[in-house]
Amino acid sequence: MASTSPPPPPPPTESPIRDPHEPEINSTQRNYLEEIVYKRRRIEESQDKSLIHGFQLQQHAAKILESNGLSSLQEAIDEYIQFKKQTSFTVFKSLALHYPNAFSFKLAKLLEVHPSIQTRAETVSLLVHILTEGINNSMSSSIIIELKNPMLHSLKLESEESMLPSLCEAVGLLADRCFQSPLGGWEELLDYVCVECLSGESKLNHMKGLMLLTELPVTVVQNREFWLNEGNFDLVFTHLLNFNFSMDDELKALAYNASISLMIFSKDLQRTQVSDTLLPILLSFIDEQGEEQVLVNSVNRLSDLASVDDGNIFLGKHYEVFWCMIRVAEKEDASKDLRSAAINLIKELDAANANAIETMIENLSSEELKRTLEVSMIMMTYVVEHDLWYEVDNKDCVRAGMTDAFSLGSFLFNCLSLDSDENVFVPMAIEMITMKYASDIDWRLRNAAMFAIGWIANKNFKGKMMIQHYEHLLNLVLKSMDDLNHRVLWATMHTIRLLCEYKEFLMHAQYHKKFLAKLVRVVRCHLCARVQAYAVIAIRCLVTKCGIDKILTITFGEQIVQSLLVLLKHEKQKLQEEAIDTLKSISVLMPEYFRQNHLDTAMEALKVIVSDKNRLPKLFLRAKCLECMVFLVRKVGQDKFEEQEVVQVVESLISLEGKLRSTACLTKCVILKALDQICRCPRVDINKFINKIMPMLLESALPHIDLTVDNPKDDSSEDKHLVETISTRACNTLSYCAIRSSLNFSPHIGLVTQMFIRLLVCPSLEIRKASMLALPKILLSVKVGDKSDGIKRGLAFCIVRSLIIAFNKETDSGLSIILLRLLAECIQSCSPFFTDELIRILAHEINRTLRVFIKVEIEKAQMWSWKGRSESFPIEEAIQDVDHLIATTVNTFKDRFMLYVDDLLSNVVVFLADDTSDRLMAFAISIFNVIMPLFPDKLPPYHERYISTSYHALWNFYPFAQLHATRAIGICAIFGGDQFKSSASLGVSRLYGFMTKPLSISENSDSEDVKTSYDMAVASLGKICEFHRDGIDGPAVIRRWLNLLPLKYDFNEARYAHGLLSKMIQRSDEDLFGKNNENLPKIISVVKEILSTPDRLGTEEAINQMIDFIDQHGGMEGYKS
Repeated sequence: MASTSPPPPPPPTESPIRDPHEPEINSTQRNYLEEIVYKRRRIEESQDKSLIHGFQLQQHAAKILESNGLSSLQEAIDEYIQFKKQTSFTVFKSLALHYPNAFSFKLAKLLEVHPSIQTRAETVSLLVHILTEGINNSMSSSIIIELKNPMLHSLKLESEESMLPSLCEAVGLLADRCFQSPLGGWEELLDYVCVECLSGESKLNHMKGLMLLTELPVTVVQNREFWLNEGNFDLVFTHLLNFNFSMDDELKALAYNASISLMIFSKDLQRTQVSDTLLPILLSFIDEQGEEQVLVNSVNRLSDLASVDDGNIFLGKHYEVFWCMIRVAEKEDASKDLRSAAINLIKELDAANANAIETMIENLSSEELKRTLEVSMIMMTYVVEHDLWYEVDNKDCVRAGMTDAFSLGSFLFNCLSLDSDENVFVPMAIEMITMKYASDIDWRLRNAAMFAIGWIANKNFKGKMMIQHYEHLLNLVLKSMDDLNHRVLWATMHTIRLLCEYKEFLMHAQYHKKFLAKLVRVVRCHLCARVQAYAVIAIRCLVTKCGIDKILTITFGEQIVQSLLVLLKHEKQKLQEEAIDTLKSISVLMPEYFRQNHLDTAMEALKVIVSDKNRLPKLFLRAKCLECMVFLVRKVGQDKFEEQEVVQVVESLISLEGKLRSTACLTKCVILKALDQICRCPRVDINKFINKIMPMLLESALPHIDLTVDNPKDDSSEDKHLVETISTRACNTLSYCAIRSSLNFSPHIGLVTQMFIRLLVCPSLEIRKASMLALPKILLSVKVGDKSDGIKRGLAFCIVRSLIIAFNKETDSGLSIILLRLLAECIQSCSPFFTDELIRILAHEINRTLRVFIKVEIEKAQMWSWKGRSESFPIEEAIQDVDHLIATTVNTFKDRFMLYVDDLLSNVVVFLADDTSDRLMAFAISIFNVIMPLFPDKLPPYHERYISTSYHALWNFYPFAQLHATRAIGICAIFGGDQFKSSASLGVSRLYGFMTKPLSISENSDSEDVKTSYDMAVASLGKICEFHRDGIDGPAVIRRWLNLLPLKYDFNEARYAHGLLSKMIQRSDEDLFGKNNENLPKIISVVKEILSTPDRLGTEEAINQMIDFIDQHGGMEGYKS
C-alpha cells in the first residue's frame, strides 16, 4: 500500500501592504492621561502670566457673566473705580481674553442702562479693549449683531462731551467688525451719522456726527448705494464745508478730522474731486492753528491720508502741502515732534509720487530753497548724547543718538541735493554752512554741517566746474579736523571718506596729505575709540583712492604702519579689525618697503592675537588675523609660505570653523576667503591638507537658508547675501582644488559633482554661476585623474547633460551665454569622453536653440517689434556663442556628428534670406562655412541660398555677414561645381567690391576680423581662378589676385593661396606670368616677401619650390622685407 504523504502546510497569511514611511516596529501604546496632562502643561506654560486662567478665572466668570442681571458686573466696575485694585483690573483683562463674546455683551447692556459717568467711562474703556483685541480673539458674528443696538442707543443717550471720544471710538471699532462680517454692515449707524447728527441743530449731535465720521472704518464705502445713490456723500460733503467755516473752534477742529476721513472714503468711491475743495481748507486750518498738540494731530492725520493716496487725492496740490509743512517746521517754538510730523508728511508724499516732489523742488526759487535748507539743517540737529555711541564694539552703536527727526532732516537735505539746480543749491548750501553752522558754538550744528558737506560731495560734485566750491568745502573739513567734540570729529571722518571719491580735486592743493597728517595724529592721540576707528577707515580710503605715489612717502608710510601695528594691540576689537584691513591696503601699495621693514613684525603681531590665551579674542577677529597673514604672504611676501606654517594656518582655520554657530556667516566668509587664498598660492602643496578642508568646503557650498525671497527691506537680506558669498567661495575653492590636485581630489569627485549639479537650480544667481563655472573644471580634473575611461565617460555624460538641462531652464541672459561657452569648453577639453548618446543630446539642444531663434524671428516679422521675444534669452548676444558652440561641435566630432547635420542645416537655412538681420545672416553663413568643407555632399540642396545670401551680404556691406561671406564664396568655388560656375563672375565682382572698401566694416567689427576676412576674400578669389577660370576673365583676375599677395593674417587661407601660387609657378601658368613674362617681377617680389617672414606661410613642399624658384632668379641676397 502506498504511503500517503502528510498534507502540505497552509500558506502563510499575507500581511497587508505596508506604508513604506511607517516604522516596522509597532509603537508603544499611548497613555492618554499623560498626554492630557502634558498638553495642559504646555498650554499653561504659553499663557500670559499677567492674567488669570482656567479654574481660577471660572469663579469670576460665574459671578459676573453667568448671572442674568447686571448688578454683579456694575458692582465689580464700581469697586475698581473706587479702590483701583490691580486684581480687579486683571480679572477684567482676563475675561476680555477668554470670554470676549459674553463679556462685551454684558458691558454693552450695562452701558445701555446709562449708569453713572464714571461707570460709563470704565465700561467704554473695557469695550474698546475687547473690540481692539477682538481682532486676535474670536468674536462671533451673532454677538457683533447683538452689540449694535445697545451701543447705538447708548451713543444717542450720551450727553456728556467728555464721554464722546471714547464712545465714538468703541462704536467705530464695532462698525469695522460689522462691515467685515459676512452678515452685512450697519446702515442704521450711517443714517444716524449723516441724517440725524450732521443734519441736526444741536452742537452735541454735530460733535457726535463729526467724531463718528472720523472713527468710521474705510470699509463703510462697501455700501455704495447709501453713499452715492442716496446722495449721502454729497450731503456729508456739504455739511463738512459748513463746519470747516464755523466760528466754533471745537467744531472746526472736529470737521478737520472728519474731512480727512471723507477724502479717504472718496478714493474707493471715485469721488476724489472733493479734495480740490477740502484740502486747501485743511491747509488753512493748519496755518491758522497755534496750539501745538492740535497741530501735531492735524499733521499726522494728513500723513494718514497721504499714505493711502493713489495719486488722485493730492494731484496737483503737492506744492501747497509742501509749503504748508515747511511753514509748520519753520515756527520758532515748534517742537521736535511737530517738525518731525511735518517733514514726515513730505516724505509720505515723496514715496507716493516722487516725480511730483522732484519737479516741485527743481522749480524752487532761491529764497524757497534757502528756507527749505534751513529746515533740513534744524532737523539734523536733533542728535542726542548716548552712552551706547561710545561702545564701538556694539553693532547698535551705529545709530545711537541718531533720532528719527535727524533721519527726516537728512531726507529733506538729500531731496534738495538731488533734485534742485545744483548751480544754485551748492553755493547757497556752502555759504549757509560756512556762515551759520560750521563754526557754531552748538556741536549739534557743527555735526550737521559735516554730514551736509559729505552729502553735497557725494551727490553734487560731478563736473569740473565744481572745483571752486570743492576747495571751500575742503577748507571747512580740514578746520573741522581740529574740533574738540568727538561726534563732530567722527562726522568729519565720514565726510573725508566721501571726499576721497574726487581724488583730482583732493590732490589739487595737496589736501590729501594735509588730511593724512591730521588723521595719523587722531589715530595716535585721540582717546575715543570710535573716532580712532573711523580715522583708520578714512586713512584707508585716502591711500586707496589717491595711490601710493601720491600719498605714501616713506615718512607717511612709516607713521601709518607703526600706528596700525599699535592698534593691533588695542582692547577694542573694532579698532583691531579696521587696523587689519588698512594694513592690507597699505602693504600692497608699498610692497617692497613693507616686505623689508614691517612684514615680520606684522605677522608676529597677528600671530599674537590668534594665539592669545588670556584675552580669547572673538572668532571673527581671529579669522581676520589668519586671513590677513595669508594675504600678506601672498601679496607682499612673494608666496613664501613655510610648509609647517601653512599646515598650522589651515588647522587654525578648520578649528575656528568648528566653533562657529550656524548664524556666524560673516566669520565663515573670512575663513573661506583665507582658505581660497592659500589654495591659490602656487608654492603651497595643497595635497598636504586637501582632505582636511573638504568637509568644510562641502558643507559651506550648500546654502542653508531660503534664498527664494529677495526683499531688500527684509532684515535677513544681509544674511542671505552672506550665505550666497559663502557658497560661492566654497564652490570656487573646490573647483580650484580639483584642478590643482586631481589625484587627491579624485575620491571626492562624485560627491562634488552631484553637489554642483544640484546647485545649478539654486535660486541665487551667483551660486548658480559659481557651480556652472566649476563643472568644466571638474571635468578637466577627471580627464587628468586616475579614473578609468568608463568612469570618465560617465562623469562627462553627467556633467555635460546637466549643463544642457541648466541652459534649457536658465532664465538669466548672462548665465545662458556663459553656459553656451562652457559647453564649447567641455567639448574642446574632453571630447574623447563624449558618448554617441551625449552627442545626440547636444545636437538636440543646438537644434532646439535654433528653433528658438526661428520662432523669435517669425514673431519679429509678424509684429515688427521685439515685444514677443523672451527677455531672458536675447538673440543678438547669444548668436556668437551658439555659432562658436556649433563650430566647435562639428569640427571636433566630424563624422560622429554626421547623423545630425541634416537637422542642423534645415534649421540654419531659415536664416539664409535677404530679409534676415545682419547678425543672424552672419550666423547662418558661418555655420555653413563650418559644415560644408567637412560634408561637401550636403551642399547641392542649399547652394543657391548659401551663395546668393553671401553675395547679398557683400553687395549691401553688412558689417558682420560680409566677414563670413568672403569665405563662403571660396567654399562654393571648391565644392559647388557647375552650380557655382554660372555665378563665378558675379563672385569675382562681389569680392572686388569688398576688397576696395575694407574700411567700411572696421567701425563695427574687430580690426583683426577685418584683416582676416580680407585674406579670405583674396584666397576665395584664388579658388575661383583655380576651379572656374573658364567662367571668368582669367588673365585679368589672376593679375589682380597676384597684386593682392602675400597674405599675412589668416594662416590657413595664406597657406592655401601661397601653395596655389607655387603650383602655378611650377607649371609656368601663362595667365600668371602674363604676356612676355610681364608679371615676373611681381611674382619674384611676392615670393621673396613670403620667404622673408618668420612664419613662411605655406606647406613644406610649396616653400621648397619657392626657394628653388628664387635661386633661379638671383636668390634672396640684398632683399629687405
